[in-house]
Amino acid sequence: MHALKIKFAEMKPAFSLVYLSSAGLLCVYSVQRYLGFPFDAASSLSFMGIIFGVYTLNRFTDSVEDFANDLGRFLFFQGKRIFFYLGILALMGSVGTLVAERKLNWMHMLLLTMGSGYSYRVIPWFAPGRGFHLVRIKEMIFMKNLCVSFLWGASVFVVPILGAGRELAGAFPVWMLAAGFFISTLNNTLFDDILDEPGDRAAGIRTLPTTWGARRSQFLLMILDAVWIALIAVLTAQRRLDGMHGAFLAFLGLYPFLYLCLNLGGGIRKRAAGWLAEADLVFFALGMCWLAQR
Repeated sequence: MHALKIKFAEMKPAFSLVYLSSAGLLCVYSVQRYLGFPFDAASSLSFMGIIFGVYTLNRFTDSVEDFANDLGRFLFFQGKRIFFYLGILALMGSVGTLVAERKLNWMHMLLLTMGSGYSYRVIPWFAPGRGFHLVRIKEMIFMKNLCVSFLWGASVFVVPILGAGRELAGAFPVWMLAAGFFISTLNNTLFDDILDEPGDRAAGIRTLPTTWGARRSQFLLMILDAVWIALIAVLTAQRRLDGMHGAFLAFLGLYPFLYLCLNLGGGIRKRAAGWLAEADLVFFALGMCWLAQR
């Protein structure tokens, strides 16, 4: 039993990849239900494969960050190169399936392009003293948080809409839901940088928390969340949003206060705080399925 427990603990970095990609699949499924579309296995599973491939390859380009912030994860992936090839196979299989099903669209290409730019230095960037040079999106302070949040917020809606052969929906609640997911994911990604601030600072990795301070970054998120909640309250009071949509969108802004306040008060461990933040994907999917029953 003890050996099994150790084995399980060693595999946690792999479970994280499976969780993220599975949660992505769950989010797309929930949006399909909300919009009244039938489940599209090819499009949904390919989306899952793209997420798995992008995040898996990123584990092999983030060795400095992982060494500074999560030595166990660093050692796991450095010793299991097979995951690198699994990531490539997942990307190839996903793209091949989409091409064969004639469902490859601009959103998939944007995900693949941004995924490459997230992990590899292919983005032209100008910096005083260095001039133009190539960087990863991860090296662009705060830009990486905005890019990841935008891609998650947009893709889980755009992929099922285009996959169903429909035009991009213009309904107001749909894009408010996408904006709510953007806010939720922005909290998640920036909070991850906040948790990693000590290691990133020691390793010389520039993020918003290492540049601006962890506490200031947390208060920035709280202000953004408060503004979002106030906006939802106004729209609900004006009857532009019904009660169910208003409650769910307000929840997407309220939930981050839970892990932000626990972290500020020092009442939670880093790993537990990280998993609490990552649970936003599941809560979003469950909320969308709840709205689908309206």
